[in-house]
Amino acid sequence: MFDDESPLPQLPARRILIGISGSIAAYTVPQSILWLRHVLGADVRVILTRQAATMVAPRALAVASGGPVTLDDAGSTNDPSVPHIDLTRWADVLLVLPASANLIGKAANGIADDILTTCILAAACPVVFVPNMNEIMWRKPVVQRNVATLQADGHGVILPIEGVALADGRPTVGAMPDIDDIVRRLAEILPPATEIPADAISIPNPDATLVEARV
Repeated sequence: MFDDESPLPQLPARRILIGISGSIAAYTVPQSILWLRHVLGADVRVILTRQAATMVAPRALAVASGGPVTLDDAGSTNDPSVPHIDLTRWADVLLVLPASANLIGKAANGIADDILTTCILAAACPVVFVPNMNEIMWRKPVVQRNVATLQADGHGVILPIEGVALADGRPTVGAMPDIDDIVRRLAEILPPATEIPADAISIPNPDATLVEARV
């Protein structure tokens, strides 16, 4: 991450709603959020599924995003907010990062049984999925059919790349691209915008930010 000197796109989507599903890559998302906020100046809000909460701490995401994280068990009967309406109205784009095979299957079939899948169904803004899973799962016909269904329904899909599986360290096709590459693909999916030179950007140290926040 951060090594590519090619120009970085200035996205028209400044309000990014990130939905995190239960893939092992979920633990990398706080660093990606910091990059989006401090490099692109994006305003980020986060939705976390129950399974994803076993992979990454809500507190780390709250610190990285600068705001509360929406969880499946959030809210109460006395809370007037309607998260799947409020969040999707606020967002310029809903980025599902990472998107597990289970989440992709639910979204492709219109299942809305948690806060993230309900937001996907309720979203009027563009929805973009970033799949992450092991290669065997990714190549299964049912997964490919579900991905094709999402694309046919008008959703964006940023395809996985060759890399190292986070679960077992083996080479695989199914790895999640770095966040700067994801942003470049988002710029192709969303309406075009002007570009800014990469050498004009000051890159923060995400690890230092997280360490400082824990003190």
